[in-house]
Order: sequence, then structure tokens, then C-alpha cells
Amino acid sequence: MKLYINLINFNSYKLAGVGYFFKRIISNINFEDKDWNKYDEIILLSNKKIDCFELFSIENNKRIKVVNLPLVHNFIFRILFEQLVLPFYLIKNENVFYSPTPSIPILGKLLNKKNVLIPTIHDMIPFMVENKYSLLRSIYIKVLSKKAAQISDKIITVSEFSKCDIAKIANVEKSKIEVIYNFIPELNFTSNNKSDPYFVTICTIEPGKNIENMIIGFDKFLKRNNEYSHYKYIIIGQFGWNYNSIIKLIQNLKLEQKIKLTGYLDDIDKNTILKNCTGMIYLSKYEGFGIPPLEAMYYGKVSIVSDSSSLPEVVGNTGIIQNSDDTELLVNN
Repeated sequence: MKLYINLINFNSYKLAGVGYFFKRIISNINFEDKDWNKYDEIILLSNKKIDCFELFSIENNKRIKVVNLPLVHNFIFRILFEQLVLPFYLIKNENVFYSPTPSIPILGKLLNKKNVLIPTIHDMIPFMVENKYSLLRSIYIKVLSKKAAQISDKIITVSEFSKCDIAKIANVEKSKIEVIYNFIPELNFTSNNKSDPYFVTICTIEPGKNIENMIIGFDKFLKRNNEYSHYKYIIIGQFGWNYNSIIKLIQNLKLEQKIKLTGYLDDIDKNTILKNCTGMIYLSKYEGFGIPPLEAMYYGKVSIVSDSSSLPEVVGNTGIIQNSDDTELLVNN
């Protein structure tokens, strides 16, 4: 029996939430353990632009084979490969196909009923957040997410909230869905860290993260509290799409000296900033999990999070939960 792991979505060494989730799981797997002996071969389907062993800290094993694929960094080519070529990889014998995203070959079950398909569906955000993706990408991800949930043998997700969303939107039984929470094995809980005068948000700069309201709230905080006028706001994350309005808002509010958009940072630099902040602001409109507030907990930092989606589930009693649109409440918190 062969195990296929689909990694072709990853075409950069800059990991975000989905990539970190997979890395933290697979880097802690010992493929020498007898439980993995049932697989004659473990095949990593990888984008040619990356070294998946390096990116995901995978321990080498004689049964692991990497198939480096060209062109799949292009969205259209990736769709064509996943849905028209990849099913024929699975046409013989019994195979287990796992993907850390919803990207599974829909025809894989039709061509070979022995195939076991297991996607990770982190959230149903394309159905909830407008302008998250381009029109074509949004249509494809919606269709793929629903169909993957329906035909898969098992679904992995990251929160009870996402489990309920997947079951409702894809019309599948909850018993089919397994929750595996995000975790951060490389960090140890520490308290009594410095509290320097700045707040931090970690997210991709894109619609749906509610960055505008967090900026407006920070602006009101500065104007109403002269004793905190020296505070700054650091937003960590790579630029996604439709971010020009965020930059324009910072300029209009004359906050260029107060708000810093760092772009993507490696773990060392990101964690240094997080470790020494006053607190985390994370008023995202919709999250399947939301790793940054979890990261803040490891450093004993309080997060102000939205009262929507999975975020109350993530922070529990350790965070401040509020309406994502209430900038007045954000100032008072």
C-alpha cells in the first residue's frame, strides 16, 4: 500500500497557517515506527520550486520518495494536474491519499474504489468572506471544498467551529470529521516577558482580516490617551491582495510613524517581536482556528479577539473577546 501526500500547493519557503499546521505534524513523525510499516512507499508530491524535506523538516527515510513536479506553481496547471493527471497515479492497488489542504483528486475514488482520500479542510472561508480570492479561484475552492468533504473517507479540521461549518455547508456527517487542534511544539510557555509599548497583529495583509478596524481602533486609542501616545502598532505578515486600501488608510490617518507593516518575518524575528509586545490584536472576521493568539499565549500575552468563528474557542478564558466591528470597545479594552 502506498501513501501519497500532496504538497504541490506550497511553492514558497514562506509558510502561513496551513503550512505550519502540516510542518508541526510531519516533523514530529517517526517513519521508522512500526505503525508506518504498512506503507510500502510514502510519496511526497512536491512543487519543484521547493525542497519539501527542508521546508517541512521531514526526516529522511528509505521508503520516502519525492516526486518534484514542474509548472504546478501556476494555479491553472495545478488544477489540471490534480484533477486530470493525479487520479491516474492512484488507479492501481490500494492507496491512501492525504492532503493538508482540500486539494484531493476528485476522480481518484471513481477510478479506484480502494483509494482512501483524506483532506484537511481548515475552514470554509470562501463561503464566508467576500473578495478573499479572485473570482475563478473562489469558484474552484468552493466547489473543491464541498466535493472533497463529500467524497473523502475522513476529513481533518482544526476546530469544533470549522467542524460544524464543514458539516453544514458540505452536508456531511460530523462523525466523518476529526478535529486536530493547532499546536506549537517548538515553543515553551514563558511568563514575565518584557512588555514594550507596542501592540502586534500577525496575519496576511488581505480582506477578511479586518485590519482597517484594528487601525481605526489604534488611532482612537492614541488620540484619547495622551499617556500612551508613544505606543506603536506592528503588523506582521506578507502582502496578499487588495491591500492598497490599508496602506491608504494609514496614510490618511497620518500614522506612518506609528504603524509598521513588516512584511513576512522568519520565526526568530516574529517571535522576538511577539515576546516583547504589550498584547495581540486579532479581530479577524473569520478564522478556522487563528494561530497568532495561540502563539501569544505561549509568551503570556493577552489577545483581543473577535467574538466570531473559532477565535473564542481558541482563547477561552485567557483572552478578551469583542465584536469585530466595535472600534470603541477596542479602545476601552
